[in-house]
Amino acid sequence: MINYKVSKCKNPKGADGVDYFSCKAAKTSDYTFKELASDIAYSTTCTKADALAVLSSIKPFVQKALLDGRRVVLEDLGSFVIGIRSKCFPTEALTDKEFVPGTMIRGYHIHFRPEVELKKDIAKGIGYKRISSEAMA
Repeated sequence: MINYKVSKCKNPKGADGVDYFSCKAAKTSDYTFKELASDIAYSTTCTKADALAVLSSIKPFVQKALLDGRRVVLEDLGSFVIGIRSKCFPTEALTDKEFVPGTMIRGYHIHFRPEVELKKDIAKGIGYKRISSEAMA
């Protein structure tokens, strides 16, 4: 069940003087690393300590691969890839020997792209439940 809240839109593109709202997913709690390790231990022959050790060792390898420009693929789960945010610049700027395209980069983000089967499995069991909201009703 996906919980959601109704919240006022920050930058609505509608009529002036009219409040606009949208539905936003709302988390109810965190599924912690230790809970994940416990669940893995319960459903496999691994101990909780073994599961924690394996899961803990993943982060530095994922980090290194992303920083090397590689896509990280976790079978049956999805993939991670790093992207950048950049300002736009005119074509003529590329012919200017003083222009450095890298100065237009404003940040980075990490994309997670779920596997098709994961998305299908989630779609089979999804439902929506409204919790608290800013809007009336």
